[in-house]
Amino acid sequence: MAEIKIAAAPQAIQPFYEKGLAAMERGNLDYAMDMFEAALQVEPRLLEVRRLLRTSAVKRARERPASKLAVAKALATRVKVASLLKKNPMEALAAAEKLLRIDPLNPRLAQAQCEAAERAGLSEAAVLTLEIINENRPSDLAVLEPLARLYRLVEEYDREFECRERIAALKPGDPAAAKELKDAAARLTMGKSSWQHAASFRDVVRSESRQPTFEERLSEARSKVSDDPGNLELLKGLADLELQGLLLEEAVETLVKYCAIAKDADPHADRKLAEARERLLGRQLAEAEDADDRERVARLRSMRDELRIGNLAGQVARYPTDLQLKFEFGKQLFEAGRHAEAIQQFQAALAHPQRRIRALLYLGLSFKAKGQPDLAMRQLECALGEAPAMDATRKEILYDLGCLHAEAGEREQALHCFKEIYAADIGYRDVASRVEEASS
Repeated sequence: MAEIKIAAAPQAIQPFYEKGLAAMERGNLDYAMDMFEAALQVEPRLLEVRRLLRTSAVKRARERPASKLAVAKALATRVKVASLLKKNPMEALAAAEKLLRIDPLNPRLAQAQCEAAERAGLSEAAVLTLEIINENRPSDLAVLEPLARLYRLVEEYDREFECRERIAALKPGDPAAAKELKDAAARLTMGKSSWQHAASFRDVVRSESRQPTFEERLSEARSKVSDDPGNLELLKGLADLELQGLLLEEAVETLVKYCAIAKDADPHADRKLAEARERLLGRQLAEAEDADDRERVARLRSMRDELRIGNLAGQVARYPTDLQLKFEFGKQLFEAGRHAEAIQQFQAALAHPQRRIRALLYLGLSFKAKGQPDLAMRQLECALGEAPAMDATRKEILYDLGCLHAEAGEREQALHCFKEIYAADIGYRDVASRVEEASS
């Protein structure tokens, strides 16, 4: 299938695309990915949207690296993708994309997405996935070899040759790698490449088209900063490279130097440093969770929460009319146990049409946490009246409302809430045991 550009896409795509871009700019990456996925469900040939989806996933993974347990679960779920391949490749592709949201630079998860994309006739989508991983893991044969094969499939012979040359360098003396390189060179000289008129395709590949590796770019950036340590542009470029390579400790150190020099010259410098520190805390937290170090987990979570709160507080101050930011700020305050401050943000977010119901839900939970069950009940009842469809949000509202009634000794009202969920989803939380105990 040929790629479709946004301008030629169905009109139904546009709202999802625009909301995704706006959310991406604000740093609301989960919502951005939801919107991009919705757009791809309508038209899966939108390679530009798929690139934005993957970019968002990579950025989110750097900010909050997935724990080993989450990655293990994602790898186990590949079986579902494999079972869908023959029956419905498009559905398999959508399922694989959700796995890549968890760990977008994982070659094993990428393999599932690439297989689904090829079966669905979207080889370019598979190429895109491997190219993004290759940018971050330039010497990984598990990425280079399938990428070279895909380049040949889509007749990108110049890029195939570059891959084969790198593979041969990583596997010196390997006769199969040498043969693949020779065959790729032959295809490149047969007039099927944009470089067919070059006097020496090898010199052209190496001198004009070969992109420096990540390690080469990093080494060059560090050398330039060493020669000119007060240059803001050089420091910024080095920090960006270190963040790209997940060299988080080094990135924080570079950004501290950058902020000390930039001061008021760059109003976004402090935010960039805060984001880098949050990424570093996210990695340390994942390591602590994997080691089951509860004391360290609690300490790191507290540090991360305070850092996020400070960052969001600054954004809300800069963009006081952005209701989505107020909602996100309220959630962060709620999770940190600062319920009175959270209530203020959720009350402001009620004016956001797409966040109103969730804001009401969080208001109810905040009042409950403050020991004000009457106010909590009022907010949840209002939210319930505005959420007619039995979706995840309505179930959550009903459950929390049922728990409030139960705690108040109002058994009939509580049972009514739990039964409504029970009728639609018997496996939701513990509603089955609650309903069956009340009926026995």
